[in-house]
Amino acid sequence: KMLTVKKIMTRNVITVSKDTDLFEAEKIITEKNVGGIIVVEKGLPIGVVDQREVVKGIIEKKKKIKDAMGMDFVVISPLTKFPELSNYIRKKNIKRFAVVDDGQLVGIITESDIVQSMRDFTRFDQTVQEVILVIFGLATAFFLLYFGPIGTTIFG
Repeated sequence: KMLTVKKIMTRNVITVSKDTDLFEAEKIITEKNVGGIIVVEKGLPIGVVDQREVVKGIIEKKKKIKDAMGMDFVVISPLTKFPELSNYIRKKNIKRFAVVDDGQLVGIITESDIVQSMRDFTRFDQTVQEVILVIFGLATAFFLLYFGPIGTTIFG
């Protein structure tokens, strides 16, 4: 079964309107300890803004989110498969995804979600390899014992 977006997305999405003040956005990002927030209009994503973009906007004396938000995001479904997501990242350099289901924003995926999912997958893969090595080791020990000189003595 292929890994889908639904399994790795962040569900508690922090959203703001395009008219949100940049200082307010900075405060939200800092207090919520998130990498980015989604800018919505009528419940649907129209942009994504991260801390770097907000600070840059403040330095450039911009006032509102709409003046600083990035448009480099893609709207995807929770059923999008991981290889498709990976394709966006590699070929189009997209690193932020708004997850929409039935016309509702249900999640966000950022680089940190992808990195975390890869860590989890690698950890699981490593555990499976260790289990296989233990089973192989036990089977080898059994055959050496059973068919070796000690086994013929014990088991006849």
